[in-house]
Amino acid sequence: MPQTKKQAPHIFKRWKDASARIGGAKHVRLFLDFDGTLVDICPTPDEVRMTPETREILTKLSRHPRFTVALLSGRRNAVLRKFVRVPRIQLLGLYGWERNGRAALLPRTRKTLSRLRRVLRELPGDIPGIRLEEKGVSFAVHFRGASDDAIRRAKLWMRRRLGFARPEFRILHSHSTWEIVPREVKGKGAALRDFMKSLRPGFLPIYMGDDLTDEPAFHAVRRGISVRVGGHGPTIAQFRLKNPKEVRQFLERLEKETR
Repeated sequence: MPQTKKQAPHIFKRWKDASARIGGAKHVRLFLDFDGTLVDICPTPDEVRMTPETREILTKLSRHPRFTVALLSGRRNAVLRKFVRVPRIQLLGLYGWERNGRAALLPRTRKTLSRLRRVLRELPGDIPGIRLEEKGVSFAVHFRGASDDAIRRAKLWMRRRLGFARPEFRILHSHSTWEIVPREVKGKGAALRDFMKSLRPGFLPIYMGDDLTDEPAFHAVRRGISVRVGGHGPTIAQFRLKNPKEVRQFLERLEKETR
């Protein structure tokens, strides 16, 4: 059943309720987005930095017997590993599709991928202010910092030029990016549901994310705890936090209450 979007309350104001659920769980599965959740959004993806305090609390939780920590991100696993540097954390890159560290494509998808790469490389030159990020098997078209006119032109450009790729590729929309991914990449919600089916039952899932692509994941953990990070718009998440700093404070509370 679809959930209704609403203005979610701040989780620290409802901490007694959340803490009771966490305290009563035998095991907690903590699923975290990366950009905008664990690290602040930056003008370009390579500029992000995880604070030592965030890395320290992730390390503590990853070693805690009652917690399992996983990152579910649009970034590739190799990139997440470089930025996070916490060995025990599970990495579910490329919106959960890169769960096992591999991303196998059908031959026809690879053929379309090569053509997509040739076509998309023309976009930044045609429309200044738009940035293309190649991820090996997918592409992120970044609009952050671009003018409204450039964004409008870029979206029209893609609709007109990328029709050939529709049988093998889809577009995942976020606040400031269009991610062009293989059809096999079904998004965070589907990936999270599939991943949780493979786990031993009896755990409490917690999901934290900041973007439109995280909304399906909030639905996937509707029987657990979901937290929207940043923004003031409606969400199907049960709770909210303001920014990555408050996410770190939340994680520190988790660790303290389960010592």
